[in-house]
Amino acid sequence: MENDAPTVEATPPRYSLPLRRFRQLAIVTVAGVCLLTVAGAVVRLTGSGLGCDDWPNCNNERFIDVSTGHAAIEQLNRLLSGFIGIPTLLLAIGAFRVFPRRVGLRWPSIGVLVTILGNGVVGGLAVRGDLHPSLVQSHFILAMLSIGFGSIAVHRSHPAPVGDGRSIGVTPLVTALIWTLGALVAAALVTGTVVTGAGPHAGDETARRYGFDISTVAEVHSVVVWATIAVFLTLVVVLRRTPSLHRRLSSMLSTWMFVAVIQGGIGYLQYFTDVPAVLVAAHVAGATALWVFTVQLMLAGLEPVDVVEEEVHDPETGQAPRISPATIPSA
Repeated sequence: MENDAPTVEATPPRYSLPLRRFRQLAIVTVAGVCLLTVAGAVVRLTGSGLGCDDWPNCNNERFIDVSTGHAAIEQLNRLLSGFIGIPTLLLAIGAFRVFPRRVGLRWPSIGVLVTILGNGVVGGLAVRGDLHPSLVQSHFILAMLSIGFGSIAVHRSHPAPVGDGRSIGVTPLVTALIWTLGALVAAALVTGTVVTGAGPHAGDETARRYGFDISTVAEVHSVVVWATIAVFLTLVVVLRRTPSLHRRLSSMLSTWMFVAVIQGGIGYLQYFTDVPAVLVAAHVAGATALWVFTVQLMLAGLEPVDVVEEEVHDPETGQAPRISPATIPSA
């Protein structure tokens, strides 16, 4: 357990990791997992999921095999997975050596490591299980958990804002709406993987699919998405009642809505064009991006913020200084 009170250290301990470097590691890790998620979709969409039919070896004869196009694509994906493991491991170690110390960095860093390792195991089981859709689905969900943990590490390693100790509290209604938004985005991701598991892109011609009617599961997914949009718009309306909080989150809200609209457009386009592979890949990339921005919005929106006095007076009326929230750059 980490100590809740920050530790004041005059000089960095031996083998310490500067907070700035830790943050860079966290950003690289999150970006790497996002790239790996899209790369995994490319493997499936090109029918290369069983290009290597064994794990950790490519097949029963070779550890590495690029003799076919499918095998080469799968090998590149496995190589990328190995590279992502390096910053992930360094992040988990660095969380115990950060200077200056920062509360709340260890558990998300370990969470990234555990989910990445777990995803490696699930990936191996998926290959040995002939790409069973539930294992492929778990593969994606674990990647989203890795991104979530990594985003927390990025957010909490940002230099702390300077305030005067007073804080703008987040109302219970805003808190409930933000949590509901996060839960619905997660539900949209899960139902989206079910649609994929019932669709035509299995990763291999012999791979099993869910026995659901794809139109039905796509409609369920669509309902969840529309519910998510409704909650988001409600959140925007409620936030307007707290101008200081709305200003702090306005950039994130705009980005979230932009990505959500693009993502929804891709989703409907692929549905009405018989799910072409290129649009599925774009939809996976969009889902990953939307999850990143959702986690950022939740982290920024749920934290109380210190306020500072800005010495700004109206030159004509001589009004007193106004109070505004200290700015926290997005993670």
